[in-house]
Amino acid sequence: GAHSSFTSPVPVCSRHPISAMVRVHTGVAVVEQETLTVTEYIGNLASSNSNVSVTVAKVVAPTEEQFYTPKFDEHVIVLSGEVFIHTSENQKVTVKGGESCTLVAGEKVKWSWPGQCEYVHVRSPAVSADYHRRENEAAEEVLPGGDKIIATASSDNTVKIWDSLNNTLLRTLEGHTNQVMSVAFSQHGKTLVTASTDRTAKVWSTEGSDCLQTLTGHTGPVYTASFSHDSAMVVTASHDRTAKLWSTATGECVNTLAGHERQLHMADFSAAGDMVATASDDCTARLWEVRGGACTMVLRGHSETVYSASFAPNGKTVATASADCTARIWQVDDGSCLLTLKGHTAWVRSAKFDPEGHRLPAAPRGHNAKNLEGRNG
Repeated sequence: GAHSSFTSPVPVCSRHPISAMVRVHTGVAVVEQETLTVTEYIGNLASSNSNVSVTVAKVVAPTEEQFYTPKFDEHVIVLSGEVFIHTSENQKVTVKGGESCTLVAGEKVKWSWPGQCEYVHVRSPAVSADYHRRENEAAEEVLPGGDKIIATASSDNTVKIWDSLNNTLLRTLEGHTNQVMSVAFSQHGKTLVTASTDRTAKVWSTEGSDCLQTLTGHTGPVYTASFSHDSAMVVTASHDRTAKLWSTATGECVNTLAGHERQLHMADFSAAGDMVATASDDCTARLWEVRGGACTMVLRGHSETVYSASFAPNGKTVATASADCTARIWQVDDGSCLLTLKGHTAWVRSAKFDPEGHRLPAAPRGHNAKNLEGRNG
């Protein structure tokens, strides 16, 4: 009560031998990854306590672990951000800041974190060093899949990677010395390639901000760069009237595709990776063999600059877009024009087949895109 004569003892830390009533323990870092750190404050390592373990974790970027099965009930208190507890590949529970959850012993789960997060983990009995070792080995940074991750290329000489789900900037890639004209992901998502007016292309790791390779050899600005489907090669298109093929294993140029009379605007691999299509200011598109670099076909018919040339998924046809206000569909085998798609009143900057190869969206300059049927292509 307010008038009690009882006086509480003054807490004294264990480092002072005069009292053992309060023991102060120093946190021990048990997981140290770039995006996830876990510090144990009570437990086998931090306090020689085998009865209970308490750890505090901090996540700084999207990260996930692998599935595992808890041997004992585990308790999670989320201080900020969100923790996803996956109970299967397609099901998950979201635990938000200010909430807690219990992972039931014997039930397989997987942790993931969509962004920055802090949480407390409690288990009785205390976790072992092997548990922390599993965490350390299993935790890896991930980028959100599908349409959640976006990379942007800018005239400020940088590329930025964004998590659109959480409206978060994940990282900035710096290294180009002039404006970045294009950015493209590899099929597996572990790398991306950029093209710049500094006359280079660069291959980057999406797991960090590291530039893996600088592709040097063009004598003019590089406008586009893209990966082959198997990510083994990169093709670049340049103002110097050439396209170049590069090995992603070595970063070396393995072939130069020369023959256009004016600057190139883009170059694109076929899905099989055995051919490349290029688009040029010389009013033509060209088809090239990847092995050997021979030009197999010149696609003539447009009356103005050809801005893009893209293969259908089956590799049998190519779509081109031109400043003559049309898109065209061409037969790869003989170079014949199968369709001329008219209707736009301004430059057509890009034309792409859908994944089935039937419908062709054409994007004009300054106008809405139109879907143009091309089923006989």
